[in-house]
Formats: sequence, C-alpha cells, structure tokens
Amino acid sequence: MVRRRFFTVSIAAAVLIGGVVPLPLDADTINPPLPDMSADSPKSAQAISISRPMGISTSVRNAIVDVAESIGAKAHPGRAVTLGMTKVQRGNRAVQRVKKGFRVPMSVLAHHAEVVRAVMGVSLVEVVESGSIAMGLSSARLRGAREGDVVTLLNKRNKPRQFVIGAIVEDELIGGADILMSLSQASAMGARITTRYTVIGITKPAVAARAVADAGFVSGLTYRVRATWDPPNPDATLGLGEAKALLGEFAYAIDKNGKVTADPGWTPRNITPRRNFSGIPVRAACHRKVWSAIQGALFEIQRAGWSRLVDVDNANEFGGCHYARLNRIGEALGVLSRHSWGMAFDFNTTTNSQGRPPNMPCGIVRIFRKWGFAWGGNFTPADGMHFEYVGERRDNIAFPSRYCPNIVGGDG
Repeated sequence: MVRRRFFTVSIAAAVLIGGVVPLPLDADTINPPLPDMSADSPKSAQAISISRPMGISTSVRNAIVDVAESIGAKAHPGRAVTLGMTKVQRGNRAVQRVKKGFRVPMSVLAHHAEVVRAVMGVSLVEVVESGSIAMGLSSARLRGAREGDVVTLLNKRNKPRQFVIGAIVEDELIGGADILMSLSQASAMGARITTRYTVIGITKPAVAARAVADAGFVSGLTYRVRATWDPPNPDATLGLGEAKALLGEFAYAIDKNGKVTADPGWTPRNITPRRNFSGIPVRAACHRKVWSAIQGALFEIQRAGWSRLVDVDNANEFGGCHYARLNRIGEALGVLSRHSWGMAFDFNTTTNSQGRPPNMPCGIVRIFRKWGFAWGGNFTPADGMHFEYVGERRDNIAFPSRYCPNIVGGDG
C-alpha cells in the first residue's frame, strides 16, 4: 500500500487523528498532491485539486472558478516550485551550511490561506501568515532542523532570503513538500506560476466530481484531478523530502545555461558505475539502492518471455538512470529531474515519448510496480518511458488508472 503515517506533529492543533478524510498521495515529480486534512479542519470538508505543471492560463482559471461557484464552492490558486537552500542557522550556530556556489534542492508548496485553513488547519494558517514557513518532518530530520531555526533560501534571482521555521509537520500534511509557505512569500521569491487550483467548500462530493468532469477537467495528458475521497494511486511518486530521506540529499550548482552539477562527493558514494544488468543487457548507472530492484524487474521480464519488448539499443543510447539535470517539463519551476538521484529508469523512449499516450506493455508496467516503482505513463503529462523508484510494492493497489490499471487478484 501507499504509505500513510499518522502521528503527533509539533503543532498540537494539527495532530492527525481518526475520522479525518485523508487525500491520497498522487504526486508526479513536478506537482505535489493536496495535503492530508488536519484534525482542526471541518469534518465535512472535502477538496478537489486541478493541477497542470506548465501553469494554468487565465481562461482555464476562469473555467475552474465558474465550475466551483456552480456547486457553491470556491477555487483558490496554488504553486509548486523548487528553491535552493544554502543554510540552516540556530542562534549563532550553523546547523547546515552548503559550500559556496551550491544549494540543496527544496520543494516548496504555496497555497491560498483559505486552502491552508480548510485542509491543514488554523494553526498552519497562523504560521505562514506570520511570515514563517512549515517544514516537512522528513526534510527536517535530514538536516536536524527544529522549530525556530532560520533557513536561507535563494530566490529566482539567486538572492538569499531568510525564513523562520514556525512548524515541523507530517510530510503528508503539506503535500509531501519540503516547505509550505504563503502565496505572498512565494511571490517574493519569484515563484509566480500558478500550477494548480484547489476547490474547497464541497458539500456533495459526487455532484462536485461530476461538475468538474463535465467542465472538461479529467486526469489525463493535460490536467491532474484528484479529490480527498479518491483511493491511493499506484503511480504516485515520493515527495522530495521522502525521496531524499530514502536515497540521500545532495547539493548542486546550476550555471546560466541551466546546466546542473551535483556535488561531486555525493555521486561516487551513491551512483553505481555504468554497467550492464544481467539477463537483459541494459547498460546504466543507477543509485546503489535502486540497482537490485531494476535487476529484479528485468529478470522477471526475462522469465516471462518478454525480453524482446525491452529495446536494449534504445535504452543504452537514450535511456538509463542517472543524469543530473532540470526536469524538462518543470524547468521553469526549478524542479530537478529524479534522474539526478539515479532513482528513475527510462527505456523504450521512441515509442513512449513524453507528452504522448504511452505505449509501454502493461505486463512490464506491472512487474516494475511489483519491484517498487511508480510508472510515468499516468503522469501529467504522460511519460511512458519513465519508471521511478518508491521503495514499496505498487502492483497490489486496485486503482482505475487511465493506462495499465493493476489486475489485483488476477494473473497480472
């Protein structure tokens, strides 16, 4: 199952307890999901998120607002961006300091205050409206951060700005991001692209879902639509904080042309040399913790008699795992590709190009899910060549995916 951890966080009013309707994780790498709903949110509160990583135009914004108003609800903007962090300070002591010219990638989620109030609770509204930030627990543990510490982030012009950590909270409460901040804070950092609208104040979920779909907003190649009542999705990726906790955090530099250079000390410790897998001789350099899972999937594909379905020559020339770079779709948002961690594996790129309906054999998709990968064929936009490590089995989740739904209880 998709992991869901519930425990007390540092704001007493934001404790997650039974009876609260959670929003299942459904991130792709670029646009984090809606947060889980906190204990001081109204028990009747429900929400729908409509996201598009390349940004939402004025005409689409108007259509979302109109459909929300037609069901007596409200739609509010939100943003997702990656910012560089250079320091965490506690009083006169540096808790974490990044070497000059480098920064640590931090995924940032910014929501309208009414969305924070509805799905995260009053306490977090007070944190972000005071000018402070909330940090996810996984991210805080990575650097030993505490409430009251001062974080230095670089804005879009690479100018430093300091923020006080006002709360450290469960990852899912802030949508799996490293940091939650207000929209005004995001604007001040140069993050002005609206990547989602969140519809809140929903009293009749079935009516709301139908109205949103009738307005043309359905999950697919253009939009990702998720609701608080949806089940877990096998192709949900890890939030960046969780991904870094699993595979390690590195600092990186980026030049004026957008070229990314990862901390040279991190790469040899975590990335295997480029070499062939056994059985199906795909050649790749991958994260050491991911290598055995890919090998297991390839062995199972071979045993099933499907080796011919993996284009080895294509994979060895255009696919593979590790490559430090910006995400091609989320470049304007500063998002690093998960290939930078060597946790994503691409193959059959010619027949599964990004942004087009995928053509990956579904038997192969389900095998990779079994070995702990989410598949990019159900991302927005689709990325059928892409398998991203999540560290847990995903072929046993019955979810009505647009492409390659799992056959739970069947023969796969």
